[in-house]
Amino acid sequence: MLLHFFRWADHLWIAESIRASTWSFALIEVFHLFGLTLLLGTVCVVNLRLFGAGLKSQKLGDVATDAMPFTAAGIIVTMGSGFLLFASEAMKCYASTPFMAKMVMLFAALLFTFFFQRHMTRTDQPSSGAKIAAGISLLLWFGVGLAGRAIAFF
Repeated sequence: MLLHFFRWADHLWIAESIRASTWSFALIEVFHLFGLTLLLGTVCVVNLRLFGAGLKSQKLGDVATDAMPFTAAGIIVTMGSGFLLFASEAMKCYASTPFMAKMVMLFAALLFTFFFQRHMTRTDQPSSGAKIAAGISLLLWFGVGLAGRAIAFF
């Protein structure tokens, strides 16, 4: 079933157009990296505040609430451009261990960010569990980025 999805994506007209172009992949990659930078930047700000480092004069809930639209924008840009990049080399991704690792970490990071972390940022005094969660969040998101970079090499 997974193979059928990868083949479908590989044969999309947009995937074929990207492969046929000399500059499309690079341009889409710029947007992908911009979105990832926005996403990781906001995730870092919220997690550093959870750790108690940075923006100490701001309420944790306010920091998380203010960062959320930018986090969402980063996710939308990254995932939209990521799908285009994926489609343009879907069959390569099917055989790529780093791609599969990236997808698992991405799913976990999204769940973690939108379900667990939102709950932990509703208090002004983060617990030690919230600090551990902040570390896990950072590991997951940076793992997504590192696994994504590894796709080109493996």
